[in-house]
Amino acid sequence: MDAPLSVLLRNGTHTGASIHMALKAEQVAISLNRTPSSSPLVATSPLIIDMGSTAVSITISGIIDNIGGDPTNSTTNFWGMEKMAITDGSTSKDYVIPYKNYLEEKIIQSGLSSDTPSWEIEIGDTTYPIATSGSNLSTGGAVYQAAVVVAQFTQRPGEEDRWVFTIQFTSKWRKDMDQTL
Repeated sequence: MDAPLSVLLRNGTHTGASIHMALKAEQVAISLNRTPSSSPLVATSPLIIDMGSTAVSITISGIIDNIGGDPTNSTTNFWGMEKMAITDGSTSKDYVIPYKNYLEEKIIQSGLSSDTPSWEIEIGDTTYPIATSGSNLSTGGAVYQAAVVVAQFTQRPGEEDRWVFTIQFTSKWRKDMDQTL
């Protein structure tokens, strides 16, 4: 993927989504939460039981402006937002850098109907999530299917033209992993 911003949020796949956003992320945290339990045994070491369940949560935080970064953009539904063409494979799509109220609206509307697809988060270069041979070394990126748990927008004194945002997602495992293990 050729992208100057490497955290992408969309309501479906790169080719199938109707909303494509590139976020000015300052921090991305991926948490893998496991729940093994232990049972004490008489006169011996405890028994540890690990059923192999793993929950994934992703937190993205960064800066977002009050208004769009390109007042000359008159594209329908993307008025005033800076956009960039991002190519994945042979397909190029325009991704917008959202302003606060646009991102807030899309997060609120994403769960209002059962036919709304989950969010897809793309982080970094996803060409080779895992090394497959000596010539295909891992690029470290990943794609996750996720749903928003919490979104917070905070404004600091003296910086009323922008917000600090934090979005927490619950997620499936990376898309390149076997989801049925």
